[in-house]
Amino acid sequence: MKKWKNITLSAAALSLLLSAAPIYAAPQSMPASTQVEQSSTVNLDPAIKEQLTKVLNKLAAGAKIEFTSVDKDAEGQPLFVNGKLSGPINAEIIQQYNPAKKRVESTSIIYKSSNTNAILGAALSNKAAAFLKTFDTDRKFKTEAVWRVYSPYQDNAPRNYWVLWGNNQSLYIDLDKSGEITASITYPLTSMKAELNNKANRSLKALGIGTVKPFDYAVRQKQADKNFVWNYRDDEANNRVVIGVKTGKVWEVENLYGQDWANDQDYTKSFAKPVLSKNQALTAVKPKVKSIFGIQMNGYTVKINKNEYTFTKKGATTIIGKINKKGKFYSLQALPANGIRN
Repeated sequence: MKKWKNITLSAAALSLLLSAAPIYAAPQSMPASTQVEQSSTVNLDPAIKEQLTKVLNKLAAGAKIEFTSVDKDAEGQPLFVNGKLSGPINAEIIQQYNPAKKRVESTSIIYKSSNTNAILGAALSNKAAAFLKTFDTDRKFKTEAVWRVYSPYQDNAPRNYWVLWGNNQSLYIDLDKSGEITASITYPLTSMKAELNNKANRSLKALGIGTVKPFDYAVRQKQADKNFVWNYRDDEANNRVVIGVKTGKVWEVENLYGQDWANDQDYTKSFAKPVLSKNQALTAVKPKVKSIFGIQMNGYTVKINKNEYTFTKKGATTIIGKINKKGKFYSLQALPANGIRN
């Protein structure tokens, strides 16, 4: 899309945004005096134009809108509408319209990073700055573009947020969760401590799946005060190991090469009945959990849901494992009783 050509974004950021529809703030009524003014250099159905403008009125009150181009489907119906906002702070806009459902699926407003504090406001700017002090201890985070995203109909959250993009970096402010912040920075393995790289590799091998692909990078991730972890990944996202930044504990190991079903039908048929009994599952998982997480599983009970086995004990860390058709665990994760992984 040529409307994005002047916005400096990492390929990963664009890919992420395109794979998950943009997001919304809760609609708020506004006095007529603050409604967005509109001009247009493209022809749009008045009803569609009204819907597009209504959303922008809620997200960028007081700006002047100009719709500059429309991408249409095979039947000539608008799918993506591009434009720009002008006023105290200029921006570019991308809105996705669903002609079948006659609604605006998503709206993205793209601001320059130089306007970050002004568009976020003092409260959110200070909150983001305080978060970065605890998260970005290497001072690597540099905002290159700021997006206001509103996508109320998508399945996954967030749906209503600000996102600050950087080179292999992002910081999300979820407005539907009282401004909860989630951030990530990607690090090359060469800049990681050797002991952490070794721990990630050992943990993956300890899972016991024959095929293993080397990790390509590690992502430093923090979600509010709930999770603060290193996430080791390969480019195809087949292997994953999650390690706490503060504690150095391994919290999750996954190797998707262990999945051995052909399709959804094969999966349903293969796990219609438990492949492993509860006792068999405990016997198989105990040495792996001890090796990977350092947890003794005496006194644990088991619940089975298809290929997922949940091991619990009152007041103790919960272990969730997934098996393949042969009964081998290809995924294990540890969920502490207090819900905090760091």
